[in-house]
This record gives sequence, C-alpha cells and structure tokens, in this order.
Amino acid sequence: MALQFMHKYELSSTLALYIIRGSVLDFASMNGAIVNAANEGCLGGGGVDGAITIAGGPKLAKDRKKLKLIKRGIRCLTGDAVITGPDEYGKIQTPYVIHAVGPNYWEQPDSEAAHELLRRAYQASLQLADDHGLTEIAFPLLSAGVFRASIPLSVILKNAVVGISEWRKDGSTSLEKVILYAFTPEECDELRMVCEDLLGKGNFDTQNTLSEPADLPDPMDTN
Repeated sequence: MALQFMHKYELSSTLALYIIRGSVLDFASMNGAIVNAANEGCLGGGGVDGAITIAGGPKLAKDRKKLKLIKRGIRCLTGDAVITGPDEYGKIQTPYVIHAVGPNYWEQPDSEAAHELLRRAYQASLQLADDHGLTEIAFPLLSAGVFRASIPLSVILKNAVVGISEWRKDGSTSLEKVILYAFTPEECDELRMVCEDLLGKGNFDTQNTLSEPADLPDPMDTN
C-alpha cells in the first residue's frame, strides 16, 4: 500500500495527537491500547464494535463477560470507559482494549450534555491508558456514525479533540501518542480542519506505512 501521511499536532512537550486515514484495527503497539466504540452492555455490537469483537476472538469475548456489572445489562455507563487485558486478543495488535461508550445523540434531548459525555468518554479512555502505564492509544471516532443523529460531523469531532486536548494539560502522563483514526475521506478532511482550528497547523509525518484498512462495515453503521 502507498505511504500514508499522518498529521501530527503537539499537545504538550511529551504528548502528541496524530490523525490517520484508516481503521483502528490497523494500529499495532506492544505498549498500547485500541479503543472500542462500545455500548453500555460491552458485549458486542455493530460497526467498529462488531469488527473488534470478531478480531478479538474468544479471549476478548471472555474478558468482556468478566467486566463488572453496574446494574442489569450495564457494564459501562455512557461517558465512561472500561479496560480488558493484557492478553493476546486474536488479530488485535495491542495487549489492551479499552471499551468507551459515547452518547447516542438520538437519545439525548440536550446536545450540550451529550457533548460533555462524549468528551468524558475520550478522557476516561486516556486515563485508563495512563493508569496502566501505556505510551500509545488509538481511537476510532466515537459517536460519529449513526449515533450522531442530526449533529454535524464537525461538531462531534470538535468535542473529540477538545476532550483529548483538555486532558492532562500539564503533560504528566505515560502517554506519548494519541491516534485518531478517520475511516472515510470526509472524516479525515473534517478532522484535519477541526484540529487546525483548535490546535494550529499540524505537521506531516511520512515515516509510517500502514497496512490495508481492516474489513470494517460501512462507517454509517458505527456509533
């Protein structure tokens, strides 16, 4: 596959945000985690969740079932995240999978409250990665598919970037890289514009060649 350009934005002296065109399942790191766009049950769903469920195989399914029930059928509240690992999860190329629950905007009459939940889902994921001493974390775009309802994609992505950039502003974290994967060209273009508006002009990093994007369903089926 042709070389993929990664846009890099400095968040602090030790932490950088990267945006990449592709699938979060492309990400590989021995000291990192991928984030799953989960639902509150955390046992599987469609879109990104379905692809990660298949890629993770029986071990991931078993560990997800072990996650503590908060109440009947709920293992993670919207706006929060839980972690599974470390283990070898089938075709997943990281030892940890973080399951983050972004808001379903169809079910949120107050969009500002939903935006806050979205920012918190990103920050909860970052905190779990930091708690486990990880250096890298890779996200899909939470709540950016059908779950965004009529909310413009740019607004969803702005809240994602704000959530990430406002976490640990002092830079005291084990994390060095936060990667946002944009699955479609539209998502990639919108994300670049949002990042440049909020973080300034990024730099090209051409030292990375990515594998072919994983076989994910249509992104409009994701949350």
